[in-house]
Amino acid sequence: MIALFLLVSFISFIGSVHPGAVNVAVVQTTLTQSRRAGLWLALGGSLPEIVYSCLAVRGVSLLNLNTTWLTGMQLLSVPVLLVAGMASFRQKKPSVGPVHESVVKHAFPFWRGLVLAATNPQLLPFWSAVWFSLSSTMLLAMNRQQSQWVFIVATSVGAFALLTAMVWLADRHRPRLSRFLNHYPINHLTGATFIGMACWQVVQLW
Repeated sequence: MIALFLLVSFISFIGSVHPGAVNVAVVQTTLTQSRRAGLWLALGGSLPEIVYSCLAVRGVSLLNLNTTWLTGMQLLSVPVLLVAGMASFRQKKPSVGPVHESVVKHAFPFWRGLVLAATNPQLLPFWSAVWFSLSSTMLLAMNRQQSQWVFIVATSVGAFALLTAMVWLADRHRPRLSRFLNHYPINHLTGATFIGMACWQVVQLW
């Protein structure tokens, strides 16, 4: 069970290393608000891994995925990314610097991360493929029920570890990044990234 937990956590960690919506939001929130706000967003962004990995282990394999369902998830992610992008554009240009923790509201970063991650259409196919690959190994052979829960928890732990590392790196290099980003509208850069992701989803569906 320990070997399974470490392996799945590592897969989740590596699988989260990409310029996705949650990753971009975590870095932006850390730089423009605080490290604690970034961690709250990271927590919200890692919890949907539990839902999708639970669906994967309950029998929603790659062979059973409904094309209509996946298309619906991709369509749902488009307005979410567009709204997040336009909201970033409408924000006043924030300064990249330290913020007093007492003035930061953490509920919004948490829910922002939760929504962005929950509408990621790639999570279910990804974890279905991983579970399907591990199903024939000795790691799952001894205790199927326990293996399922270890797998589900590890998916979220690995993603949270990666997002936490991004928060730490952004906060650690804040002085260096502030000299660069304070000359540019970071909210516009983030907004353009979200809108670009939405356009890419539309292109994939075309």
